[in-house]
Formats: sequence, C-alpha cells, structure tokens
Amino acid sequence: MREFTPVRIYATSTVIKVLRNNSFFQMLDRLPGQSRWTEIEPGVGFDVGYGLTCIPIALHGSLPTYVGNEERSQLDPAAATIGLILEGPTGERAAYLPALPSISPQLKELLKTCSTIMVDGTFWSDDELQRIQPGTPMARAMGHLPISDRDGSLATLRDLDGIRKIYTHINNTNPILQEQSAERRAVQDEGWEVAWDGLEITM
Repeated sequence: MREFTPVRIYATSTVIKVLRNNSFFQMLDRLPGQSRWTEIEPGVGFDVGYGLTCIPIALHGSLPTYVGNEERSQLDPAAATIGLILEGPTGERAAYLPALPSISPQLKELLKTCSTIMVDGTFWSDDELQRIQPGTPMARAMGHLPISDRDGSLATLRDLDGIRKIYTHINNTNPILQEQSAERRAVQDEGWEVAWDGLEITM
C-alpha cells in the first residue's frame, strides 16, 4: 500500500485498537480522510456491493507477539483472527480463510455450506521455517495450521466433496509453489488448487 493512497479498512474492534497503536500503520493516515475505518463484528453480516453480503467469523487465533501485556489485557483475543463468508444474492457461499489457527467441527460444518473455500496455505509443515533458519517460530505458533500432518488442513478437510478448494496466502518457503514438487502433486491429488496472482472467482 502506498502512503498517500486512500484505503478502506474493515476490522474488528480488537484489530482496530492494535493497528491504531502501531506507528507503522500511521502511514495510512497522512492525509485527512485517507483511511476510512469500519468496525465489523463476528456473526454480523454487512453489504460489500455487487449483491454480496460479507459475514465475518471468529477463528479464535491469538494476538501478535508485539502487543504488550498492558494492551493485551484490554483486548479480546477471540476477535484477533477472522475469516469471511461471502454470500451471493441467491444464497451461494464462498469462504476466505487466509489465516487459520485450527479447524473446529463447527467451522468444518460451516465450510460444507460453501461452493468455494479459500484456505490458509501459508506453510506445508509445522517446522518449515525452522528447517531453513533454526530458532524461527513454528507454523502453529504463528497462527497458521500447516497443510500436512495428520491433523493438518489437507487431512482434516479431505471429505469436503463437491466443493472447490483453493490454497491461498502461500509463503515463499512452501514447496506447493513448485509445480513439479511432490507436495504440489499431493494437494492436487486431493482436489485442491493452488492460488495464483490474478485468480478470479465468479459466484
């Protein structure tokens, strides 16, 4: 984002407080009215135009590590990470979950109501970063359920039939980005697509 470009920000009250207290994001308020903040609430839908309703859902993640203890005590961690359900005028649904700490039975049932799901594909394995640079955080500690592992997203969502499944928000260390890799074949064999720049989805 450029420093003088107008931007509309939709966020929960928890995220708004974190961003407003972070000097980095003050770059988005360098001109009067440059940033337009809209508070959203999990479970409460709002109109986004084009006949689409957006319904935020709480994913019960954690606050960023840079949030201090005093500030942390005043925030609701349940609203720190959300997903979005986009619902069209005839009831068709798509889910967008670029950061996914875990998959609860309730979330899985909700995903079954969607025709398309875009799911956190940040890391293939939990220790992906550590194998490259020892001492770096595990995927789960950063709020990202890995694709692999017995309880990763690939295995957990295996039985979602008849739904278009797309991995998105993919880190450059993730081997599914390599078209000839075994990991790429593994997700494709399970019916998943790997998102690419310029991907468009029609509901």
